[in-house]
Amino acid sequence: MEKIIGVLGASGFVGKNLIKELIGNTKNNIIVASRKEKKLQEMYNQFDRIKDIFAVDARNKKSLKKFYSEIDMIINCSGPASIIKTIPAEMAIEESIPYVESSVSLLNECEKSIRKIDQNAKEQNILMVTGAGVFPGLSRVLLQLAATTFDSVDTIKISVLFNDPLSIGSAVDMLLESQKRVAVFENGKWISPRLGSLRETICFHSPFNTQHVYASPPVDTQLHFPKNIQNFSLKTGTCSILSDAILLTHSINADSYTLTKIMGRYLKYASEINQYIAPCGCAMRMDASGKKKECTKNMNVSLYHPDTFTATASVVAQGVDFLLKNKVKKTGVFTFGEVMNPIELLNQLRLKKFLIEGT
Repeated sequence: MEKIIGVLGASGFVGKNLIKELIGNTKNNIIVASRKEKKLQEMYNQFDRIKDIFAVDARNKKSLKKFYSEIDMIINCSGPASIIKTIPAEMAIEESIPYVESSVSLLNECEKSIRKIDQNAKEQNILMVTGAGVFPGLSRVLLQLAATTFDSVDTIKISVLFNDPLSIGSAVDMLLESQKRVAVFENGKWISPRLGSLRETICFHSPFNTQHVYASPPVDTQLHFPKNIQNFSLKTGTCSILSDAILLTHSINADSYTLTKIMGRYLKYASEINQYIAPCGCAMRMDASGKKKECTKNMNVSLYHPDTFTATASVVAQGVDFLLKNKVKKTGVFTFGEVMNPIELLNQLRLKKFLIEGT
């Protein structure tokens, strides 16, 4: 018997695209909820798999209770916990259903607010997944995959491509939003510098602003590369990191809410040939044939976002289907990467071959 998936915040960009992806990637029926009943009705009329609609307020437990009683899993697309708080997650514990937070912010206070209910989730035997739209840090996985697959590579260059010039404020905001994913790689080893040393290592410049602006201190990363890979750089159209040996490991892998807030516009497809597209706006382009061990010494990894919301929705939908089918035994609050091995999930989602071979 197929499960019924509830989508909270279904009338928004992320919610609408998620529903399309759920229909394309799963056989489950869907019940949608939002404050905008008129938009829900339009969706109900458009998709046969939507079995019911609920006009609810995500910040009101009483409003959510009836909706939750009708579903087997809840995917919250209504906004980050910094705005909606943890009420939808708390309701999932009370109703004993798995909970997936698609657009939780990467800011520390937001993550902590969700993690506070971890013990309650464990006691009630409930699995809760946060930040599903950013899993599994696909830029990180791509780079790790590249480093282990193409062992002739000794330099990786990262670029971010935009429709419009990236302002220095946007670049700094982007770093601040993803500060837990920032690390520096120097002389064959990872370091997590204090703000003082970071100022000597990382700075941005813009043709529109001559003042240098520095990122906030990062924390340690779990990413490891072979010793032969020494040099990394990140560049955007109008904003450059002035260093020969740094790596912003998660780059723009903020959730779609944050990306929209920061960028304001969609990011575009890169125009080069041999692009290998992955959800979450990541792509890998080899300088040569793209076959194992046959690329040149330099590999370009383009991080771009043809459609923030569709990319996020694709990852969430496939990940949710994986969770439902495999009945993951872990309980408590996790990210997708904590629930399952990222590379294994890529295999399960049939993405690894897609990333490497473009098929």
